[in-house]
Amino acid sequence: MKKSRYFLLSFSLVLVVAILGSGMAVRVGADDGSYRETVQFAEIMSTILEYYVDPVDAEALLRGAYEGMLGGLDPNGAYLTADEVEEWRDRRSRDAGPGLSVLKVGRVVQVVAVEPESSADDADVKVGDHLRRVDGRSVRDLSLLQTRRLLGGEAGTEVSVELLRPGSDFETLKLSLLRGLPAGRGYSVEVQRGIAVVRVEAPERVDREALLEELDDIRSRGVTQLLLDLRNAAEAGPREVARLAACFGAESELRLRDTKGRVTDSIEPGSECDAWSGDLAVLINGATAGAAEALAQWIKGTETAVFGQSSYGLGSEPSLYELENGSGLLVSTAQWETVDGESWNEEGLDPDTVVEGEGGDYAEIQSDQLNKVLERLEERARLEKAA
Repeated sequence: MKKSRYFLLSFSLVLVVAILGSGMAVRVGADDGSYRETVQFAEIMSTILEYYVDPVDAEALLRGAYEGMLGGLDPNGAYLTADEVEEWRDRRSRDAGPGLSVLKVGRVVQVVAVEPESSADDADVKVGDHLRRVDGRSVRDLSLLQTRRLLGGEAGTEVSVELLRPGSDFETLKLSLLRGLPAGRGYSVEVQRGIAVVRVEAPERVDREALLEELDDIRSRGVTQLLLDLRNAAEAGPREVARLAACFGAESELRLRDTKGRVTDSIEPGSECDAWSGDLAVLINGATAGAAEALAQWIKGTETAVFGQSSYGLGSEPSLYELENGSGLLVSTAQWETVDGESWNEEGLDPDTVVEGEGGDYAEIQSDQLNKVLERLEERARLEKAA
């Protein structure tokens, strides 16, 4: 027992010295208690290793601590083993997927969109399902990007997924899905209550010229209001929607600023185009992320009304830092912002007018929320006409 105690004490001391030797104590400052927390971490490790009822693998325990530490930062954060670092460097095509889009909240990975006529759609995967495993691997401790990379692959290959369906006695679904390239055009257009509704599922795939032709046709029929519905659009990033943003009045650039305050990249809206000369509004929700958030932020800067609920808050970009033992850390090191310094990262983009939907399931809630926004736009049009 004494040898065990000496070993654990030595282990804890080495851990503290290693952490402090990295310069962490200097960076965090002496007043914030980080030094004490570091010592406490070593003490917790020592106690678990000595007293836990079953034998504990110290390396596995530390990895769990690293994963929790990185995963607690944001959806991008992750600890990678040496093998996972090699996998991360793998540049093989991952453009194909099973047709489901996911976001991560805490340690829960949730399906937020299912592409029509995809393998996931054929298997009856639903928005709201929790993704638990991909090819047998738990996604709880993986970053959002890691999970998406696991789902992606070459067209024609299969991926196995395990899903948990809340609200149905927590039914577990184990499915084998076929990866395919996105086949749809990424949006749909219809006129409801005299208002053009452009539902954008994948803003990065929108054919700008085709959309302009459709909007020209609708405008020629006397429609003067347009609602850009960006709910549950969660893939890609700001660079993929610059051309589309220009069609809805975006003029100023977005900037990528790192933790040192330096601007490391910027994006100008694409070539100018007049997609809509009438009234424009945007609808977002908690599953509006990435490219769609950037598009909404760009358009909001033109004083366009934004309705719905706060967006997801995915406006950062991660970097991979490799450690001496071959493992690595995925850490968000820069975030996108407007020229005025406004960022949607973490907090999300807040709507000008909060509108929530009601109903017994996802489809009813979505439909009710849309109808409420359309009612507000109708009322706005009546008031403007009366004035």
